[in-house]
Amino acid sequence: MPSSHCSWVALIFLSVVTNDTGVSSRAVDSGLGFLSQLPTIPYRPSLRMDALRRWRRGITEAHRERCAELAAPWVETTQPVQDNATMLRIRVRPLSPGGSQGFIFPGKALFSFVRRVYHCCQEGLQCGGVKGIQGRLSGDVEFLLTRDVLSAGVKKAELHLQLFNPGHLDIQPVLPSMAKRSLPTRYSSWSQGDTVELRVDLLFLFRGLQEAAGGAGGGPSLVHMRRVGFFSRRGPPLPPRERSAPRSLQDTQGDVRGEGLSALPGLELGLALGCSRAGSAESCEPSGVHLLHSPFVALSYR
Repeated sequence: MPSSHCSWVALIFLSVVTNDTGVSSRAVDSGLGFLSQLPTIPYRPSLRMDALRRWRRGITEAHRERCAELAAPWVETTQPVQDNATMLRIRVRPLSPGGSQGFIFPGKALFSFVRRVYHCCQEGLQCGGVKGIQGRLSGDVEFLLTRDVLSAGVKKAELHLQLFNPGHLDIQPVLPSMAKRSLPTRYSSWSQGDTVELRVDLLFLFRGLQEAAGGAGGGPSLVHMRRVGFFSRRGPPLPPRERSAPRSLQDTQGDVRGEGLSALPGLELGLALGCSRAGSAESCEPSGVHLLHSPFVALSYR
């Protein structure tokens, strides 16, 4: 009797366990079926990734534009100097032997330019030997030349100026010594926001200096030195509208009896910056136009 009672208890227990298990398995099966019916959401890049791609694309396009500027053709102007033009006087003189304290440390703009040339060359857009000469701004803009500057063939010589231009005026550089002889001033400009970058062609000057110093072969030539000498002038700064007559080498500071670079006189070259809006001349300085840093010269070699 007790054994039959235990058998009934065991059968009831197994029945309950079996029923619970079935309920559990059916619940799991129905849950999996529900999950399988959910729609599949395709993967989409996040907004942050899209913004990053657009930013990189913009940087790449801007970089290509800046590289294209290195090979941009010159704009030529034969316009006379404006009456209200801003005048800069550029002085070029040889660095005296042992004159290390005359060394001018390259500025940020020159470093940025050299870095740009390097990166563009890596991409095969613009290559060649480049040397920068940092200018010193102290009323005049002064450049000191070392012997190695004129020892190789110069292919390009550019004066670089960065100007603050809050009124977004048109700025045109003119070399009075060229305009006086009906020769064009060659330049190019690039603007971004309130900043304008000007490049002025000074190849004629540096080739003349190279010939005078004997860098292109042979010793210094008095004929070449006289040819370069018409850019020179001693004395106080030029008034805005005054342009001096050609002067011979003897009118300049220098010693023709020297040799090579040390025989070159100190040269002075005027640069006029004319501002206008829609073809109407305006004064640059009252409009807030001024240099952002000391200019520099970039020389490209063959």
